[in-house]
Formats: sequence, C-alpha cells, structure tokens
Amino acid sequence: MTGRLLVTAKKSLAAKCLLIATALFFTACQHSPRKEYYALGASPADFSSSEATTTNQVVGIGPIHIPEYLQHNKIGYWKTPQQLVLLDNQYWAEPLDLGIARVLALQLQAEHPTWRVLQFPWPNNQRPNYSLRVDIQRMDAFFSEVVFEANLDWINSRNKTVVASQRIKLRQDASASAAAIAQAFSEVLQQAARGVQPVPPANMGER
Repeated sequence: MTGRLLVTAKKSLAAKCLLIATALFFTACQHSPRKEYYALGASPADFSSSEATTTNQVVGIGPIHIPEYLQHNKIGYWKTPQQLVLLDNQYWAEPLDLGIARVLALQLQAEHPTWRVLQFPWPNNQRPNYSLRVDIQRMDAFFSEVVFEANLDWINSRNKTVVASQRIKLRQDASASAAAIAQAFSEVLQQAARGVQPVPPANMGER
C-alpha cells in the first residue's frame, strides 16, 4: 500500500512540475520581445497627374551585388571598424538586395517618366535595352551616420558590353536605432538614384 501511495505521489508531483513548466514557458513566450521589421522606402509617389506618358526606353535594374556581411535579415551597425553589432529582434522585411533594387527602380521610374524600369531577373520577352548593374562595396551604419559606396555600370543588353560607368559615395546622418538606419539607407538610395547618369540612347552600340 505504501508503495502505491509513493508511486501516486511521484506521479502527482511530476504532473505538477510539468504544469508549472508549461505555465512558465507560455508566460515567457508572452513576455518575449516582439520582432520588428523594417523596409527600405522610395520617395512618396506623385499621383497628382494622371497624364499618360509614352515609353521611349526600357531599362533594367540589377543584378545587385552586396557584400557577404550584408547577406542576412538582421539590422546592425558597426560598433568599431571591425565589430558589427546585430540589433536584437530588428529585421529587414525583405532580402536587402531585393529591397535595394526595388527602391532604385521606383526612384528611377519617378525621375524618368518615359522609361519603363524592370527589376532583375526580367522576363525573357521583356529584355531591357540597357541594365544598370550595381556593385555595392559599403552599406554601413555607424553611431551617427550611414555610408554608401557603389559602382554602377550601364550594360548593353544586346552585346553585354559596359557602355557607361560611375562610382557613387554618399553619407547620411543617422543613429544606431533600426528605424533611423532604415530611414537613412532609404534616403541614401534615393540620392543614389537621382545621381545616376542618364542612360545612353536606345540605339547606342547596336549599329
């Protein structure tokens, strides 16, 4: 009899421990910091005019090359020139290279209404006349600023040759918070798009 009571008591104790552990787990989950997501943004679109425009140039954005240390979804900043700090529970809402391409495409489309801007990879039946290849060397956030450096090449889609190149270096005031970093990078990309050299004429290099 005593043995049965002991077994029953042990089972009861185990059940209580399991119940307490479960309750603690759900309590911890409820109090865990919520993940926050940020996206790069282009300038607000102007819908004040509904005039139709004629497309005289089809251009592509991409591919976008970013350094290996940026190929993740967490937002971070450089504490020292060698130490990258990733912020807890602060994430990019999309892969960074796709976000960069989207903002550049939107901004270039706004700057050049007669262009039709496609993002890489484009459909086989919609090959652009020229594509803008973007090779990013730095896209770094620090305590008080962000720094952006990239090489841009206009590629003739017909013969795959580089017809124009430029280098862009930009800085923008910021702070080491995720919201400030996302905003500063958005502004830097908008500036970069506005600084892109005009695309060559559609028939250049195709004679």
